[in-house]
Amino acid sequence: MAAPQFLELKREFPLVLGGSLAEVVVRYEEFGRPRGDGRDTLVVFPALSAHSHLRSTAEDPVEGWWEEMVGPGRTFDTERWHIVCASLLGSCYGTTGGLSTDPRTGRPYGRDFPQITPSDQVHVHAALLDALGLKRVHAAIGASLGGMQVLQFAAEYPDRLDRFIAISMTAKTTPHTVALRRIGRLAILNDPAYMDGRYEPGRGPVSGIKLAREIGTILYRSRDEFNQRFSWDPIGPLGPAAKAFEVEQYLAAQADRFATRFDPNCYLTLSRCMDLMDLGQGCRSLKEGVLRIKARGLIVGVDRDALIPIDEQEAVFKTLRAAERDVRFERLSSVFGHDAFLKEFEWQKHHFAPFLEA
Repeated sequence: MAAPQFLELKREFPLVLGGSLAEVVVRYEEFGRPRGDGRDTLVVFPALSAHSHLRSTAEDPVEGWWEEMVGPGRTFDTERWHIVCASLLGSCYGTTGGLSTDPRTGRPYGRDFPQITPSDQVHVHAALLDALGLKRVHAAIGASLGGMQVLQFAAEYPDRLDRFIAISMTAKTTPHTVALRRIGRLAILNDPAYMDGRYEPGRGPVSGIKLAREIGTILYRSRDEFNQRFSWDPIGPLGPAAKAFEVEQYLAAQADRFATRFDPNCYLTLSRCMDLMDLGQGCRSLKEGVLRIKARGLIVGVDRDALIPIDEQEAVFKTLRAAERDVRFERLSSVFGHDAFLKEFEWQKHHFAPFLEA
């Protein structure tokens, strides 16, 4: 396993919505032994708040965001597979984003980082695979925004992968999901410390991004989990600003952790990026866009997903199956809702490992 690495794309990088980036830096990590031709390579696409660090290594012992899924004998067995994961374009985790320096101005992009789409993100992943000499890989895997990128990659590069696993995603973001994300963005934008995005590092809209994270956490988990997990009775002072209930303390703790590691401008960029998911862009219809996908697929929906309901994953499956694509659908029943991919490790191992080997 290698330490984090950086690829510098010293060329103009055009963007789907117009304009370009003067250059792009990609932070990525590799796990397992590369075999050169990509036949044993899995590419993992991170979700909004995730990054390239899937699991702990000797070089970086910090626990990875998919620690239980990656490693010897685990679902993505590093003794069997070579795994590549890159931080997302637009994020604050090493790949070019709002915290990066714009070579055209010599200053951080900040709020001036251009709006990107999942298509832009997969173009970066494709450029990384090119640099690694991997013209074709065994599988692309991801959940949430990661799952959207998986579909986008499979549609735009149908000859570059054999199969895909897409979890809790959609082929085109619905108005209701846009509405839900808008509330999180407003929490940041309405914080006086946002200062139209011109805040100094460390002095930005901390309260706003904390509130955005609390809103997001409610959507990422299910009503059932909250009602089963937390006490129904107050456990502290009852003032309006007090964290009187256990669930309030949980949400506040989640928000505090997130605010220390995520940049508000990057959050706004990636939140809107998810809104802009549309496999039909540039095609005559959404159906035509979806049917660009040729790879064998495993699509997973979670029955209590409050952010991207299971019918949106079923719609992708039905479109592909009606066209006789080799794809199957699995329904995951989980109280963890949209975040099930971060919790349901045994279920995923039972379904994913055989699919990758078949």
